[in-house]
Amino acid sequence: MKSNNILTGSVHKRRRIRVLLAALTVLVVIYMAGALHGRFNFKYTRVDIEYDKLPAALDGFTIIHISDLHLKSFTRHPGKLAAVTDSINALGADIIVNTGDFVSLHYDEMEPFKGTLGTLRAKHGVYAIPGNHDTGLYSRKYNNDNYHEHLDIMGNILRAAGHIYLQDSTAVVKFDDVSLSLTGVATYGRVPDLSYGDPYSSLQETDSSGFRILLSHDPNHWVKVIRERSDIDLTLSGHTHGMQMGILFPGFQLSPASLLYPAWSGLYGENGNYLYVNRGLGTIGMPARIGMPPEITIITLKAKD
Repeated sequence: MKSNNILTGSVHKRRRIRVLLAALTVLVVIYMAGALHGRFNFKYTRVDIEYDKLPAALDGFTIIHISDLHLKSFTRHPGKLAAVTDSINALGADIIVNTGDFVSLHYDEMEPFKGTLGTLRAKHGVYAIPGNHDTGLYSRKYNNDNYHEHLDIMGNILRAAGHIYLQDSTAVVKFDDVSLSLTGVATYGRVPDLSYGDPYSSLQETDSSGFRILLSHDPNHWVKVIRERSDIDLTLSGHTHGMQMGILFPGFQLSPASLLYPAWSGLYGENGNYLYVNRGLGTIGMPARIGMPPEITIITLKAKD
């Protein structure tokens, strides 16, 4: 009986090892698919947002929203980013907005990509704000006393690439009888203790605007503060990456990101105060995207019939 017990235990042990090896193989295959294909499987999401009182001149106005390039993640694949840039330009949007995190640690990550960034074109301009990584605080070369120096350098690089850089400031696009304003706010600090710049003095410049857009990197800003305001029509954010893993189906989406961000991917809001959260183009930490592809969002403003 003893030998039979030993034999049975050995069989069970080999079975457990086979199950473990099979599970590890599946995980490796999933990860490799996310690293080799998933992170470059760029998805173009078209979103129509309707407003009761949208000025006629803005009916059909198109916004391309990108975010979280984390340019270092394209170091070995610069052609991938160049191809995305070309495809964005081919869409002929009215404006392009980028809601931050161009770098992961330090501004020098932008150097190889300044030319590519400079090729972006839209009818009424390309707009950008800094994200939390753009402060340089994660590099340990900057601290709470001098991170503004890093933000200034980031701003200069982006302006040289033809972007309109908004750091607690506002730009206005004027039409014949109406204007559209874009206010950008700086996100800075360390997760989870993120703070925000002050957009409200800048918003005072937009009292006569027919439509007001706020660019704020972290969607929790909208969740905690902006959703209660009646003077901002659309907030655009990024930051979450959808945690670079999850499930996305029409009408159903699931990600660990929801544990930290009540609004983590897609369109939120009602009654003329909306938020769109873009999942980003690049990666950070894990160089893969598993079920959570990078995103280019094409937003069209619509007047309700």
